[in-house]
Amino acid sequence: MMRFLMATLFLVTSTLLSPQSVKQGGSSTLSGSTEAQKIAQLDSQIENLRQDLRIPALSAALVKDQKVLWSKGFGYADLENKIPATADTSYHLASLTKTFASTLLMQLDQEGKVSLEDPVSRYGINLDSNGVIRVKHLLSHTSEGNPGEHYRYNGNRFSDLDKVIQKATGRSFAELLITQILNPLGMTETAPNVPPVVETKSPPGVARALEDEVKAAVMDLFQGFNTGSIEQVERHLSRQQNGFRGDGGFLTIYADPEELRNLKAKGIKLNIQISSLQAGVYENTAVTTFFSSVTVEFPDQSRQHNGPWRMSMIWNKREGTWKLVHTHQSTLTVPLITEEQDQRYSLVLKSLAQPYELDSSFNIRKSAYPPTFSTAAGLISSVLDMAKYDIAIDQNKFLTRETQQLAFTPTTSTQGETLPYGLGWFTQNYKGVKLIWHYGYWTCNSSLILKVPDRNITFIAMANTNNLSRPTDLGAGNVLHSPIGLAFLKTFIFPELFGEALPEIDWKSPSAQLKGRIKALTEKPYADVYSRELINQASVYSSVGKTADAARLFETYGALYSRGLPDDLSKKAALVQIVQVGDNEDRSVSFELKQQLKVRIFAQGEAGDGDLADSGWIEKADTGETIWKMNRPETVDAGGAPKNRKVDKAIELPVGKYKLRYKSDDSHSYNRWNSTPPDVYFWGIALYANE
Repeated sequence: MMRFLMATLFLVTSTLLSPQSVKQGGSSTLSGSTEAQKIAQLDSQIENLRQDLRIPALSAALVKDQKVLWSKGFGYADLENKIPATADTSYHLASLTKTFASTLLMQLDQEGKVSLEDPVSRYGINLDSNGVIRVKHLLSHTSEGNPGEHYRYNGNRFSDLDKVIQKATGRSFAELLITQILNPLGMTETAPNVPPVVETKSPPGVARALEDEVKAAVMDLFQGFNTGSIEQVERHLSRQQNGFRGDGGFLTIYADPEELRNLKAKGIKLNIQISSLQAGVYENTAVTTFFSSVTVEFPDQSRQHNGPWRMSMIWNKREGTWKLVHTHQSTLTVPLITEEQDQRYSLVLKSLAQPYELDSSFNIRKSAYPPTFSTAAGLISSVLDMAKYDIAIDQNKFLTRETQQLAFTPTTSTQGETLPYGLGWFTQNYKGVKLIWHYGYWTCNSSLILKVPDRNITFIAMANTNNLSRPTDLGAGNVLHSPIGLAFLKTFIFPELFGEALPEIDWKSPSAQLKGRIKALTEKPYADVYSRELINQASVYSSVGKTADAARLFETYGALYSRGLPDDLSKKAALVQIVQVGDNEDRSVSFELKQQLKVRIFAQGEAGDGDLADSGWIEKADTGETIWKMNRPETVDAGGAPKNRKVDKAIELPVGKYKLRYKSDDSHSYNRWNSTPPDVYFWGIALYANE
């Protein structure tokens, strides 16, 4: 029977800018009073938004003509200790990490090491699909359903690109990122996240010398493997020693000295490397944990590498010597943390903003950042370091102009539809102005980078809660849904686009005044900006629990922009209805039919992941059996945001007692919209006699 270590060996042997300085404190010297006024205006708007969104710390920067025009921190990076945020404060970036993954993958494509047309299965990525999923599909969020047919933002699938980088280069995304981008640009305030390590420790009171003694036994064992000293290996093997591989197989012995002698006789050499060795001692028993990998050198000097693995070993002290009793080996599912990555992370932690979130009462409370890192999320940086990155992109430090423009070009679906995402970047055209951008949104962090290439200007913002992005629907692909992004565009881009400064509106004013103010702008070429800003501001209020203010603005929107029910239904009274449904509601209304009746169902709901997040149905009152349900495939576009769906159909209902039901999730509902409401200002389900 092949032994534990021998099985592993058999498996192996049988398969034969000078970055330009961008750091400036506070506001930099400006080129003129008009620009200074714009800076002051944006500064004020950012602070107002920060307070409205209950964000403890927010930092922002402007890059113009490949120089930092302005940078500043707002609020407190550490509320408890009153440490102010600055332009050097670091934040988790969430999905802004995807832009870095795009740069590296496009670089690999440019070098011929990866092709965007490669099937992802070539890189060990196996996903259910109706067709061949290629690298470009993961990069453009078009891998679901028929690959290339539809855009659907999916960070989990994007993170599979880790495997593409690892297999193509032999290095992890973090390693490549540090050597190819962070080090060359001097991005000292940037680091890939390092997950917390569960340490192997001794109980209190155990002398450090005992732990060192066990570690020495581990090193002595592996020195024996590496030098071919079988006697040295045998010295640390218990007669009852065994091992188990976490990826499957039988429990067997860890190492057989006779088989080791056979390998040595054949001229096969081992080089086992271990790292992160830790030990916990419990009287005469000890546990050691570490990472290991093995290189096997054959007589013809060819080599095979295997690992890395996560290893644990149980030891017992007998007659003064630590003896190996049991081993467990499992394959690592994440790359090893290099020493350089760990050092970067430790340095960046010193300037990292503390993590916060809003509790159920919308009070700010301390929380924790996500512990992971991948091509999809987990990078930590500052606005000034992101400015260095932005400048390098525009100077084509990483990619040729043609390759970079390919990443910035919107994907065209297999049906000929222009999609909102390129290759690792959102890309859209607003009234002839190209906008290249990405947002971040995760636990305790949110961010935005917005490039306007025609104006050679970039806006960058980061926060230490998720609320910079939570009230938005940025995943749908419209950066005007970002309150802070829209503030930048209104200040720096739209005045030139529309030939005049855009007026400011006091969103706290009464509804009647708001209606009059907005109506006065309906003939302006920028009228749509204010319908969008109206929703943005209402969503901001909703996200912090100011439901009355949010309802006032949403009602204003409904009065100005929504349509009524279809004409033939507007004149009828509903037989039964559940309408104006809010967040997290589960409503039910009973009704009875004395005779068979053909009824018309008018219902609206929110499209979720694969099905509907908000929907209605009809069920029998006595058994709960569903008679009819609003299902995604039979819905049609309800106008406004793409996730607004509706049903307008007739069905026959026999005599009986029924319940009309409607259930909603925790976002996007009547007067609590987080994106554009439906054309008909209605949310719920209603039944009408179909005469």
